Amino acid sequence: MEHLNLDDVGLTDRVQYNAAVANFNQIQRVVNGNNDEIETKLDNKANLHDFNNEIKRLDDKTDALDKDWKARLKRVTLGTDEETIENVVTKILIEKGVI
Repeated sequence: MEHLNLDDVGLTDRVQYNAAVANFNQIQRVVNGNNDEIETKLDNKANLHDFNNEIKRLDDKTDALDKDWKARLKRVTLGTDEETIENVVTKILIEKGVI
């Protein structure tokens, strides 16, 4: 970043006035040059907010799937999961040549 002339600025003579004008012109150039960067940072913050919302949604979905799997594991462990029982019985019957 360019350095500003920070000498005391009293606008009593032409040299000081010109220094003040040069400083303001320099500030204006820097600000105008950073508009794209500023807009990009603002867009990134908006995108980050959307990203955080998506993470929350996926966390909620993962929690629901976790609960479903734990419930199924409990049923399998207890021997009450119909789908698993059917698959095991079918596999045994195929191995024995019954079906």
